[in-house]
Amino acid sequence: MAPILERILTRKEISPFILVKDSLEQSGQILGLELLSNTPADIILVCAETAPDRLLPLIKGSHRKAVIDCYSNPLGWTDAFQPELAEFTNVTSLVSANLKSIRKASKAIAETISSQRSDFTLYFDSLSQFLISSVPDTFNLIRSITGLLTDTSRIIAVHHEDVPDADSFSPDASKPFASNSLAHIATTLITLKNSEAIRQDQEDVRRGLVTAKEFAYLTVHGNAWDSAVCEVEHKRKSGKVSRETNAYRLGSPTGELLVVNVWDVVGDMPDVEKLDLQESQTADPAANLSFNLNLTEEQRRAKNDTVLPYLKTQESTGAIYYEPDAADDFDDDDPDDDLTI
Repeated sequence: MAPILERILTRKEISPFILVKDSLEQSGQILGLELLSNTPADIILVCAETAPDRLLPLIKGSHRKAVIDCYSNPLGWTDAFQPELAEFTNVTSLVSANLKSIRKASKAIAETISSQRSDFTLYFDSLSQFLISSVPDTFNLIRSITGLLTDTSRIIAVHHEDVPDADSFSPDASKPFASNSLAHIATTLITLKNSEAIRQDQEDVRRGLVTAKEFAYLTVHGNAWDSAVCEVEHKRKSGKVSRETNAYRLGSPTGELLVVNVWDVVGDMPDVEKLDLQESQTADPAANLSFNLNLTEEQRRAKNDTVLPYLKTQESTGAIYYEPDAADDFDDDDPDDDLTI
C-alpha cells in the first residue's frame, strides 16, 4: 500500500482540513504548495506572510485563483489600499484585507467562497499571523469556513509551531494551546522535521556521543528544500486514525516531489527505529494471494465514509417508556411502611 502522505497528495485519501505544522528548522511552504498544486479545484489564496506576487508563481498548474491579500496592508495603515496583480493570469479576483480585524477578513473570505461557481481549495500561507492577532477570532474564522466546505473542497494551512500566538503573552492554565487545538480539529496533521538534523542525531547515538544541544534559532543545515521527514496523523470520516512517518525528496526546487522512506533521506538508522518505521509502512499483505481482497477506489471511499455506530450522536433524551400489560400486578403499598425510619 502506498504511504499515507502519497495518498493524501494524490487525493486518494479525502481530508477536508490539512494542517502542515513546521518550524524555523524546516519550512512547510514546499509541501503546502505541492498539496495545493495537486488540487483540481479552483484556489482561494490567503496571503498573510508572503506577498501574492511572490507566492503565485510558485503554484503549479493553470488553476483559477482568487487572492485575499492580508500581507500588503496587515494593520490597515491605508484605508483606501487596493492591490494590483495585473501581470498574473487566471486571477479572477483580488481582495485586500488586514489582520487588525480578523472578523472583516473572515467576511471577505466567506464572500469570496460564496462567489465560487465550483469546488475550491482554500490555502493559508500562515495561520500563525492570524493567531498572533487573535486566537478566538482565528478559530471562529476556521469554524465559519468549515461550514462552507463541500465533499470535494478542503482547507490547507501552514502553521509555525515555534511562533507564539496572542494567548502566549498572557497564559491561562484553563486554555489549551492554540497549536494543540488546531491539531485536534484538523483531519490531517503533517509535522515536518529536518532530515539532516535527524541524521546527525542518529550519528551521535551511533557514536555514543549524546551531548546537550545549544539553543539556536537557525542552524547551518536548517530549512532544507530538497528533503524533509513528515510525521502524518490522518483521521478518516469513519473515525479511524492512521499514523505514519514518511519523507519526501526533491530533485530541484521546482521539481517533482517524491514520497520516499525515511531512511532514504536520513541514511542508516538504528534497528529498533527502522523496524518501527517498517511496521508503519508495511507492504500490502493481500498483494500475492490467489483471491482478491483488495478494494476498488469506490469501495474504499464508501468504507472510509461509513460512520461507525459508536460515533453517531445519540438523539434520544435517555427517558424510559414502559407500557404495562393487562396481566401486570402492581402493588401500591410501600414495602417499607412498617419500618420506623
